[in-house]
Amino acid sequence: MKILLGTCCLTTAIAIVSVFSAGHASLQRRILPWVGGLLVGIAVFWILPEMAGQRGWVPSLVGVSAILLVAACFDRHVYPLCPFCAAGVHADSTCRPKITFGWPLLVVGCIHSFFDGWTIAQLQVPSSLGAAPALSWAAIVHKLPESVAIGILAARLTSSRTRAVRTVGLVQAAMVLGGVSAILAGKLEPRWSSLYSVPACAILLLFGLLALQQEWRFRGYAAALRAAGPGLLGCGLAALAGQFWRR
Repeated sequence: MKILLGTCCLTTAIAIVSVFSAGHASLQRRILPWVGGLLVGIAVFWILPEMAGQRGWVPSLVGVSAILLVAACFDRHVYPLCPFCAAGVHADSTCRPKITFGWPLLVVGCIHSFFDGWTIAQLQVPSSLGAAPALSWAAIVHKLPESVAIGILAARLTSSRTRAVRTVGLVQAAMVLGGVSAILAGKLEPRWSSLYSVPACAILLLFGLLALQQEWRFRGYAAALRAAGPGLLGCGLAALAGQFWRR
């Protein structure tokens, strides 16, 4: 419970700071490539190897690639999934019109946050096996940049800062509820954690690539890779350290 509550307190603080700094779009755009590198690094260095260890590399890569392709096509041709477009962080030339805040978006955000809490709490569920521990740590790390996006969305798509802070509180409460539900439910079979890690890995890859799209469109792929380097390198080193720790 300590890990869940600690994550909740930290990410709530980040989201509230983000609410009050939502007007600084240039700063947000500068850190966006680092966020993209972090999300891609979590998927590639943490979740994917854990899945491959259980299911094999070929099934894992095929499953993640298929979901990534479907999600990318949906984002491109049906409805924009990019949270950075919704928050207005991307330049208008790279995104379609921004969405309008409403109950559907709030409900989706709460559902997503609920499952984030559920995933994080798997670290504290006795005998949690399979890809669950790696997915839990990945969920904790990805909540940091996600909380920035939540704060920006809440600030830009509500009518006042008070409502924005309340929105942040509601989304964070959903995360705590998800974590408590996971602890009460007990451990999952390893095959279940392996199954839901496939879409989680694909979505993190998609959001990471979307975060980098503005950088590579305006400055090229080499510049985007350099900007994403700290996040990628940090995740790679953390994954390597984790492997040594478990040995």
